[in-house]
Amino acid sequence: MSKSTILSGAAGQLPRPSTTQTLLSATLVSGVLDATAGVIVYYLLKGLNPIQVLQYIASGALGSSAFEGGLLMALVGMLFHFTIAFAFSLGFFLVYPLVQKLTNWNVYITGLLYGLFIWLFMNLLVLPNSAIPRAAFSPLAAGLEIAWHMTLVGLPMVYLIKKHFDAKDF
Repeated sequence: MSKSTILSGAAGQLPRPSTTQTLLSATLVSGVLDATAGVIVYYLLKGLNPIQVLQYIASGALGSSAFEGGLLMALVGMLFHFTIAFAFSLGFFLVYPLVQKLTNWNVYITGLLYGLFIWLFMNLLVLPNSAIPRAAFSPLAAGLEIAWHMTLVGLPMVYLIKKHFDAKDF
């Protein structure tokens, strides 16, 4: 048997990744894309550097003092960011079997809608109840945030989780 046959499994498919692998990949891919988009957009709109963007995330739990905490607070912000990405990955992973049973759905539309759901959940429930300093509403910033959450967070998260459930067990 050739090496490629062993690696590809039956019918040319790779075996199903573990739940842990799926959740980590969905978390890391969507988290990195989200953070990258946030750093770029908030540099262009407000002149913030990556450390300040991550401190802003930390300020959700720690308040304005996070902006005085230097690199340590940026690392705390990064930890919070990826914890939130993991929670949304886990949430979709858990509801996937139900979504799949109830609907004949398209992965791309579902990914876009899940990204919109994530943005709405964070901006209507989480952020207003956090210690993040309030800022004036910006339609431009909101539009960019919605677009990147739909395309760079929801789509890859849903795609990677669907890929897990579609893979064959060997």
